Amino acid sequence: MIPRPFEVHIEQAYARDVLFAVELLDAVTLERIGRDITVTAEGLQGKPIVNKSGFFVWLREDFEQLEKLVIDAGRLPYEPVEKPKADVQQPLTSIELSPRPDYPFPSGITGLLGTLLEERAPRPRVPVAKAKVHLKWLDDLGNLLDAPTISRTNENGDFVAFLRFAPNEVPQLDAKGALTVRLRARRDSDERGSADLKLPAGRIADPSTFPQRKEALIFAWDELQP
Repeated sequence: MIPRPFEVHIEQAYARDVLFAVELLDAVTLERIGRDITVTAEGLQGKPIVNKSGFFVWLREDFEQLEKLVIDAGRLPYEPVEKPKADVQQPLTSIELSPRPDYPFPSGITGLLGTLLEERAPRPRVPVAKAKVHLKWLDDLGNLLDAPTISRTNENGDFVAFLRFAPNEVPQLDAKGALTVRLRARRDSDERGSADLKLPAGRIADPSTFPQRKEALIFAWDELQP
């Protein structure tokens, strides 16, 4: 992410007392989020002030007492976040909030709504919860690139993974206008990936996208490859 200047627009009397600030960004639109969300700095006594620019600002106290940041999106469609103290930068930490499966994606975004299971065969099926997932995609030069945003599976194994392109990045499209992607999934130190999958450009694919392949977006951990 391109560094941005640190903006603090609070009363002048407090300007010299800023300990650190947190900027929350929607990972899909990169818009700043400053309302209807709770950010807690565990270990510190003070609560954040939300300034005019939408930053969460903590005033001066002992930074060494900070344990971690906890972000609870409440009713907003973002995954919860915990950041250890080592990941908190002074004066500013920017955090992208990954979308949940119920996020209302705007048109033009390419991705998929999927489910990750331990195995495909057993009944009842066992979901893989809290795995980190993201997409790799094929660019116009034939390179497989990593999407910048990492999502997590929920307790049912459901997740949403999407692509966000930099201005100089161009995906390779086939004759039907589909992109080539692979799912990457990680839990603990074990990371695995799927075979190539074709996604329609500019939309979030769901099971209805593949009516002839009802399980196209169901992934089994034991079928994924290193």
